[in-house]
Amino acid sequence: MSAVNLPAWLEQAQQQGLVPAGASRPEAARPWPVQLLTALGAWLSAVPLLIFLALLFGRLWEHGPTAYVLGLALVVGSANLLRGRSTAFFLEQLALPLLLVGLCSLGFALGRDLPFRLALVAGLAICAGLVLALPRHWLRLLLGMAAVFMCIGLLPGASWSRGAMLPLWWAVYLALAAWALAQSLVHHGGQRAEGAALAALLEPVLRGWAMGLLLALVWLSGPSFMAAGVLGSGLARELNAPVESGLSPMLWRVPAALSVLASAWAFAALLKAWPVLRLPRLLLPGLLGVALCWWLPALGGCLLLLSLALVRRRRVLALSAAAAALWVLGSFYYRLDLPLSDKALVLVVAGALLGAWLWLTRQGDPAPQPAIAPARASARWALPACALLSLCVVNGLIWQKEQLIAEGRAVYVKLAPLDPRSLIQGDYMRLNYALPPIPPVAELALPWQPRPRIAGRLDERGVLVEPRLLRAGEPAGPGQLLLELSPVNGRWTLVSDAWYFQEGQEPKFRAASHGEFRVLPDGRALLVGLVGPDLRRVP
Repeated sequence: MSAVNLPAWLEQAQQQGLVPAGASRPEAARPWPVQLLTALGAWLSAVPLLIFLALLFGRLWEHGPTAYVLGLALVVGSANLLRGRSTAFFLEQLALPLLLVGLCSLGFALGRDLPFRLALVAGLAICAGLVLALPRHWLRLLLGMAAVFMCIGLLPGASWSRGAMLPLWWAVYLALAAWALAQSLVHHGGQRAEGAALAALLEPVLRGWAMGLLLALVWLSGPSFMAAGVLGSGLARELNAPVESGLSPMLWRVPAALSVLASAWAFAALLKAWPVLRLPRLLLPGLLGVALCWWLPALGGCLLLLSLALVRRRRVLALSAAAAALWVLGSFYYRLDLPLSDKALVLVVAGALLGAWLWLTRQGDPAPQPAIAPARASARWALPACALLSLCVVNGLIWQKEQLIAEGRAVYVKLAPLDPRSLIQGDYMRLNYALPPIPPVAELALPWQPRPRIAGRLDERGVLVEPRLLRAGEPAGPGQLLLELSPVNGRWTLVSDAWYFQEGQEPKFRAASHGEFRVLPDGRALLVGLVGPDLRRVP
């Protein structure tokens, strides 16, 4: 929008009710370093203020009306600061942590004194009031994200606890259907002058609602491929643990059917909005996507959000939905109720059908345009180069491990006991070695420090005994063996804390008592197997 047309656009927006009648041309934005430093100063100033409030009220916050009075005062005061047109930027940033503290205080008081669902209704009322009171779109987005979780909790039986997750699946897909219908009504209402103001009010709320739904679908899908190891073993991994184990195979068909219906809705929306997609050659890929949603109950919801975001040209929401869909696709690896062979067969058959169909229908492709021929020529070189580089890297790592196995010395390290409930998780075994106490990774993983090492002697059978942690730069004693430690899940261990095995072999691995390693003189090691008390390989 040019500066010349801005007054005319502003007058038209005022007539349609999109902006207040007294709105004026916005001033030039402050430089971003000034905004960043001002916001940082405001948030740092909020810390001593909150400490002062905690010391002043103390335990009065836990009992009586103090939580209501203080929470309401903070919410009203911060909302007035955020609504003011001439509010200083420092005070505006200071209002944000105060608003969060006020909402937390009110939420604590409501949850303490009211039944669970009645407290959620009160929370929704507070969110609705703040949506009307606060003119900031990003705040309305966050309020919409909070509102969707409250609405999900209102449905009977819906709970975020581990267990039977069927009511939660129903609640998420009902919230998704409500979002899709509301989005359609807002879109059609926003095309008329009398509905433009309401559409502008609800648009960021619905966007936050959709973001909350994506988070719920990602959580329901469980860990994605290779993501569980990155998250570690703390709270993030607990929150991202698989949740599908609470459903029997019969009940699992319900969220699967909901996912298929949502994906069919997504496919129909794309076909209606873009007639160019109605080509016969695109029919099979769409049907394969719908069929894949049967195996991934969270995928259908992600695809519906993605398709409607594309149709409405919501790029940020579309990118978020695409990322969530990729996460859900990766979670197929962790469907522990399905054998690996079945999962591989599903993906191989889908890929083969898709490739064969596109190859058979390639005659209908339009002739390449000369303008894009150079790009296609460069891509023709780039793909083989990337494939060759990947092969070199992978095979180099394989050769390195094979050399370690061939030249390394056989060493056996005793396994320490673990809780049997956490010993077996799916198709791998959690390992805990009998090692001396070692500080956490954060204390020994500085950039200029080498990895810690332990030293110990080997008995006549090759079992490591009397291991001890070496100080930085300390050499091993005479006749002792060096072993280099590796950081895994925030702690130090030998190479790995997990051993993967074939499905159905879990009872055999319960008898494992030692880990078998190949170790080089410099301390580099590789875990090659598990052995029993007689040092014979399991299984």
